[in-house]
Amino acid sequence: MVSMALFDRVVMVDWSANSTPKRGRDSIWLADSATGEAINPPTRFTAMDIVRSITADTTSDRLLIGFDFSFGYPMGFASALNGNPDAGWADVWSWLADSVSDDDRNRNDRLDIASAVNRRLGSGPFWGYPGKARSDSLPRTRPASYAPFDEFRIAEHRVRAAGHRPFSSWQLAYPGSVGSQMMLGMRCLELLRRDALTGPRLRIWPFETGIGADSAVVEHGQVLIAEIWPSMFPIDADRHPIRDAAQVLTMVDHIMGLDTAGELSTWFEPRLSADERRVVLSEEGWTLGVL
Repeated sequence: MVSMALFDRVVMVDWSANSTPKRGRDSIWLADSATGEAINPPTRFTAMDIVRSITADTTSDRLLIGFDFSFGYPMGFASALNGNPDAGWADVWSWLADSVSDDDRNRNDRLDIASAVNRRLGSGPFWGYPGKARSDSLPRTRPASYAPFDEFRIAEHRVRAAGHRPFSSWQLAYPGSVGSQMMLGMRCLELLRRDALTGPRLRIWPFETGIGADSAVVEHGQVLIAEIWPSMFPIDADRHPIRDAAQVLTMVDHIMGLDTAGELSTWFEPRLSADERRVVLSEEGWTLGVL
């Protein structure tokens, strides 16, 4: 019987913006269908070394890697940041890779960079910080308005309409926030794209692939990188005593099951108008599985 599966191997990554090495709850967890286990690297540096190793080892498999942070900001941020009306997601990723520092002990300057962006834009959208009060342009609390930007991307509006409560890309701190993970995560993915060995084999969904069933098709030896949000799905708490690990293990099981049944391609076919498709592909990105 010929398999209809799209992928031979699936890796799911629960990301973190910790500023010191950390294991256990609220840290990085990586689940791999090849082993059926989750590993817990203490730093982003170590985690990306593992991802590079997996990618280098996958010379014949078709590999899907999911990261649980958004791959883009709401429409208009790229051009405001870049000063070019035609700027898009790749310009933002490149800026993050060149501007944000993040070392092998998780020490990073994401809050300083966000503050500098706020100053440049006049009344920038980023907010939230841990620790003592800052005297610069990064406010502690949510601004009265995000204008000229939306608080959410099209994808977040879609999942909010379905009853979920995603956090805004602009929020950088406090429980549940995702903004800091995004800044550090997109930086790491851009560096992976620039890697001479792994970069040529990567495809970023949906920016470099388009949207539709065909966007899930990769050649043997290629790697598809996609944005995920495990909180959309029921978690099998029996998979691991730590929820973060249970989430990525459950996601791997769920995706492999759908793929084996020939049903995973529907995740790559969200219902989008022509205008929505343009925004998603040029700047905002999309969360795999949001239909």
